[in-house]
Amino acid sequence: MSKTSYINRVKRTESKAENSNSDKSKSEKSAEEQTTFTDPKEEKEAEEALVRELQSGNMDSFDQIVERYQKKIYALSFNLTRNTMDAQDVTQDVLLTLFRKIHTFQGKSAFSSWVYRITLNAAYMKLRSRKKDQSISIDELLPTFNGSGFQQEKVQDWSENTESLLFANETRSIIQKAVDMLPEKEKVVFLLRDVEGLSTEKVGEILDLTVPAVKSRLHRARLFLRKKLSSFFQEYQTGEDGK
Repeated sequence: MSKTSYINRVKRTESKAENSNSDKSKSEKSAEEQTTFTDPKEEKEAEEALVRELQSGNMDSFDQIVERYQKKIYALSFNLTRNTMDAQDVTQDVLLTLFRKIHTFQGKSAFSSWVYRITLNAAYMKLRSRKKDQSISIDELLPTFNGSGFQQEKVQDWSENTESLLFANETRSIIQKAVDMLPEKEKVVFLLRDVEGLSTEKVGEILDLTVPAVKSRLHRARLFLRKKLSSFFQEYQTGEDGK
């Protein structure tokens, strides 16, 4: 199948998804009330079956894979590039790579891990093509410690306010800018673990890191963000108390 034929197929899949959204919205409330939970083992087996079918040339299975992963690919791509057009380009590139390289997937890791790795590589290639580097040293914003090992400056704990603040556009923008300042190694771990909601083990599999290494980078990322956002959340809390 040519690249043009592939892209047309993806667009048809997107169109089907959009058309089905209106039908789904009509019964959205009842669907939420009758939510069923998929067995992870059954989900994994179903996905493996789709991969085998695609490797055997069944194009319908590719449509299903697109439906499963397109939004996830786009979300991660956008979180890394912060650009709608770039995220769309990355998503198309990733889906094309999945289509062309599916025969190389040997099942040594989970298929989802393979998809995330391809997405990360494509997003980084896009960033390199833009030739922009806005990262700074994480050590500049991490808390400092004295000779006895005690933290010298108190960092405001903003975790309790996160749920309500994330819904404020201004706060969301500030958080996004802070995340963008993270060095890439810490940033990707933070995005996969705290934004995408993947397990520590899963993140380690995707990035080929040990669990302790993932935890270390995640801890440094959280300290970085807590330090960066501390003053803002203090001001916000003061404003809330004064109401």
